[in-house]
Amino acid sequence: MTYSQPATDAARLIWPITHQGKMIAQQFAHGHPDIAERVRRNTLAVWVMHEFLDALGISTDLATSDSWNPAMQLIEDVADLMLPGVGRLECRPVPAAAEDCSVPLEVLTERIGYVSVALDEVAGEASLLGFVAEVSPMERQLRLDQLRSMDDFPVYLHQLRQAAAEPGQLTRLSRWLGGYFESGWQSVDDLLAQSLLTPAFRQGVQSEPLQAPISIQRAKSLDLGLKLGTVQIALVLEVEPEDESVVNIGLRIYPLGGPLYLPEGLTVTILDGENTACLTAQARSVDNYLQLYFRGHPGELFFAQVALGDERIVENFII
Repeated sequence: MTYSQPATDAARLIWPITHQGKMIAQQFAHGHPDIAERVRRNTLAVWVMHEFLDALGISTDLATSDSWNPAMQLIEDVADLMLPGVGRLECRPVPAAAEDCSVPLEVLTERIGYVSVALDEVAGEASLLGFVAEVSPMERQLRLDQLRSMDDFPVYLHQLRQAAAEPGQLTRLSRWLGGYFESGWQSVDDLLAQSLLTPAFRQGVQSEPLQAPISIQRAKSLDLGLKLGTVQIALVLEVEPEDESVVNIGLRIYPLGGPLYLPEGLTVTILDGENTACLTAQARSVDNYLQLYFRGHPGELFFAQVALGDERIVENFII
C-alpha cells in the first residue's frame, strides 16, 4: 500500500472564481432569501471544482447534482458535484482562516470524497485546500490539517473507477470504526458459530503479524461456484487505526458449511488501487485458516481476491 502526506500550503491549488460562477450562485441564492448566503457559497465551491475538473478533462454533471436542484438546496445543506461513473463529490466551502469545517449530517453518505474549498471573493479566487475520502460520522468534521494534496486527486479518481469496474459494492472501512456496516457483513461469532474452528495459522508474505490488537471484526460469507458444486468460505476482516494516518488490517479466510479444511489451491490476494498484487497466500490440503496482515492510509483502495481454479470473487474496500 502507498502513503500520502497531508496537504501543505505549497500544495494548495488556486483557481479563479469566474463571472459565470458568480452569476449562477447569485441566481440560486435569490431563490432562497432565508438561506441565501449558504446556497451562494455552496454553489461557488461546486462551480470552482467543476471548472477545475473540466480543465483536467474530467467530466462532471451539474444537472444531476443535488446542489444544482433548487428543491434540494432548500431542504439540505449540500455542495455535491456528480462525476459520471464515479459518484458524488462533496465540495465544502470554508473560511480562509479556518482549521476545520463542520460537515452536515445529510452529506455523510453517498459521497466519494470531500474537497475543501476556501473562497476569497475579494481577490476573486478560491484555494482548493485538499481532499479526504471519508469524514467520520462521529466527529462530522473536515479537518484541514489532515487533507490529502490535490495533486493526488486525479489518481484517487482513477482508483475509484478501477473499483467501480469490479463487481460488488465498495466497503468503506472508516465507517466501521463508527459502527456503520454495509449489508452482508455480520459479527464473526454469528457467521462462524456452526463451524468447528481450530485454525492452522498461516500467513502470506509477511513473517510476523502486527502486534497491536485489532478493534473491529466483521465477517462475510462467500460462495465460489464450481463444476462439482459450491465452495463456501468466510472472509473475516479486522480493522484498527494505528494512528491518524495508518490503519492496521488483518484478513482471514475460513471454511464454511461442514469441511474442516480449505480447498487445496484456494488463493487469497490483496491488490492495491492499481490492481497490483501486494500480498498472497495459498491453501494446502491441511490448512483450515489463511491470514494476511497489512497497513494502509485512510482513503486508499484495495481489493481482496479469493480464487479457486477458474472461479474468483473480488471484494472492494476503501480504508
